[in-house]
Amino acid sequence: MYLLYVGLTHKQTPFSLLEKVHFSDQEQEEALLRLKREKSVLEDVIISTCNRTELYLVVDQLHTGRYYAKHFLANWFQLPVEELEPYLVMKEADTVLEHLLRVSVGLESKILGETQILGQVKRAFQRAKEVGTTGMMLNEVARRVITFAKRMHEVYRINARPISIGLTAMQTLEDSGFDVADKQIAIVGLGEIGQLVTKYALQKDFGSIVLVNRTLAKAEPFLTDQRVVAHRFEQLEEAVAQADIVFSAVKTSDYIIFPHMLKPGAIVFDLCLPRTVHAGTALKLYTIEHLTNQLDAYQEERQRIAQQMTLEIAKELLAFDDWRQQLGIVPLIQEIREKGLRIQAAAMESLQRKLPDLTEREQKQISKHMKGIVNQLIKEPILQLKEMAVGDNSTYDIALICKIFGLMQEEIGGSDEDH
Repeated sequence: MYLLYVGLTHKQTPFSLLEKVHFSDQEQEEALLRLKREKSVLEDVIISTCNRTELYLVVDQLHTGRYYAKHFLANWFQLPVEELEPYLVMKEADTVLEHLLRVSVGLESKILGETQILGQVKRAFQRAKEVGTTGMMLNEVARRVITFAKRMHEVYRINARPISIGLTAMQTLEDSGFDVADKQIAIVGLGEIGQLVTKYALQKDFGSIVLVNRTLAKAEPFLTDQRVVAHRFEQLEEAVAQADIVFSAVKTSDYIIFPHMLKPGAIVFDLCLPRTVHAGTALKLYTIEHLTNQLDAYQEERQRIAQQMTLEIAKELLAFDDWRQQLGIVPLIQEIREKGLRIQAAAMESLQRKLPDLTEREQKQISKHMKGIVNQLIKEPILQLKEMAVGDNSTYDIALICKIFGLMQEEIGGSDEDH
């Protein structure tokens, strides 16, 4: 069995083509089943988002798997293979798992470290499992990848480092220790930055959220939240007068907010250039210069964290390789157990003939203790066998175990496919 990846991503593929090769949620079940019927394909998972369409496969032959996977994509989307081939990326063996681990933690995303992709990966593997197109290999891959990604996000919290000025401002407010519960926030300007700040504010415990814009139409999507009220730009002074936190995100060439308009102790974020808030001696003001410097620092942190995650991925690949090598001795372990239980069953049968007066309870107790003896006897050999499976002399060591226990095990392992 071989791991194989065939995919198109935003890094190599023009968007005009990427949008053509997107599997909708409604058609994924049929696509998974049809892909499973392709020659050489033993297991399959499809991940299809706005930035990628990827096939994760277990195949019995790599060259055959590559051929039928790319033709499956071409046939499904009714495109010439020649149109796909320049952009198709193919990976095999450990590079497949390495890529999926990088995808799951956001290292292959447009926004470095974003967490949304993990949910998409999880849903894709769960859907394939429910449809019945995964098996032992991809189920184990899914378990390891999802566990790994969750741990990386918990340990490194890469997504806590904002990637926009608006979120950097919000993060700065959080880092200041200011308690936003039941406080009033005013957001002036509902362009791209102002809308993003509003969406983030809605996730917090603000008591009220005041939106100010030249047209109220942009505020309408947010009015479903009872905490939100909207004012026209002409009502600016009234809107900011009682605000504990003010965000200015409006494009203008003049100052529009002055210290006398604000509540004493108010915290103000000026997200504009030119500046729109006139500084005062007692005003706690964060300017675009301060926030840009902080954003650059966050970006550098993300890059450092990405490097640390890359090292963690290398460790995970080694752990997966150990698991995969041990797959070859699973039948051996089962054979040892079965042989031990057959001996125990034969001994128990002999004992029952010689001691026919044993009660049912006594028979159960004796049988239980005999099985305990068998398990204790084979426990250490099984542990040693698992260790031998990943050693330099694994073939010789396993053959020795087979000889010692009198096992009729076929050749372990085998050479990789030539390609």
